[in-house]
Amino acid sequence: MQIVKTDASFGRRAATALGLAIIADSLDYFAAPLFSSPIVGDIFDSIVTSMLYSLTRSKLSTAINMLEFIPFVGDLIPVYTLSTLLWISKELGKPQRPTYSSRPDYSKTMRARNFKA
Repeated sequence: MQIVKTDASFGRRAATALGLAIIADSLDYFAAPLFSSPIVGDIFDSIVTSMLYSLTRSKLSTAINMLEFIPFVGDLIPVYTLSTLLWISKELGKPQRPTYSSRPDYSKTMRARNFKA
């Protein structure tokens, strides 16, 4: 299931993931009697974790989201929001990838023309 297109901008993916994480954490707190039951809570947690993974594609963030399955730890900490904020901070710290338009065209340079294998 795709939430946002794979070629969507980082800002749009980050805003969608953060919104989903905040909503899921708030539902975890305010609907605690419903989501604290073992089967309903685990189904909700697995759906939210898979949706956040489809947005972030971060294994570290997904591993942190798995803390939600630990009975008391996952209920006390806003795990989804913290893992999404961690993912956003790591993505903002990465250097930008070069685009194809900024790469030199070696077929037009003399070095590529005179090269003989």
